[in-house]
Amino acid sequence: MRKLKNTIIILLVIALISAMSACSGSTPDNAVELSDAEMESLMEQVAESDVDTLYKDYLKDEAFAVAEVFGVTKDGDQGTAYAYLNEGDYAVLKGKAYNMSGSAGEVIIKFNCTDSGITLTEVVWSADGDLHEGWLKENYPAEYLKKAKAYQSHDSNGNSILGAKLREKAEASLGVPVDTDDDLEIDTDKGTYTITKITDKADGTIDTEIIEQGSLSDSLNHS
Repeated sequence: MRKLKNTIIILLVIALISAMSACSGSTPDNAVELSDAEMESLMEQVAESDVDTLYKDYLKDEAFAVAEVFGVTKDGDQGTAYAYLNEGDYAVLKGKAYNMSGSAGEVIIKFNCTDSGITLTEVVWSADGDLHEGWLKENYPAEYLKKAKAYQSHDSNGNSILGAKLREKAEASLGVPVDTDDDLEIDTDKGTYTITKITDKADGTIDTEIIEQGSLSDSLNHS
């Protein structure tokens, strides 16, 4: 009888350990991987759908997106990617590209799989502030939540890792360097542009200096 009790206890312990392991980070049974071509297609669609390009009437203006993917699942023809996304709008003026807007953070990317490829259906951004952690726990599978929490979005110098990849992507497509020192502001109502140099001061404040202003009509549809 004692031997039977010991066996039952051992089996219960094994079952409990297995259950705890499954809850702490098992990969979903419907996990899949996207090819490089599929991922690039998805990022192009995310950029086109999720980023506003407001200056195409005046300048070369394109949207780009890159992501660190924690995992992808698929149910039938419907796919879901769990990722840290970085996206931005880049406009070109006088041989340089400028980041006009952008967003970064955890997302859920939903898409359909068809014979012709992947079709984006929705980009769901994570909640902000105090709701962020709860949103991730509620919406991310355990294994992907673990990867998301372990992900370091910035390097040791405080620079965005995906931000650097996004700039590289923009430069390759636009054919010009991205200016990371100056800001470009466009007033479509007045039809003007302003380039401002921003300098970090020793006391933690910033110093701004307008280095160029002009009319957008002078740069209409040309970089």
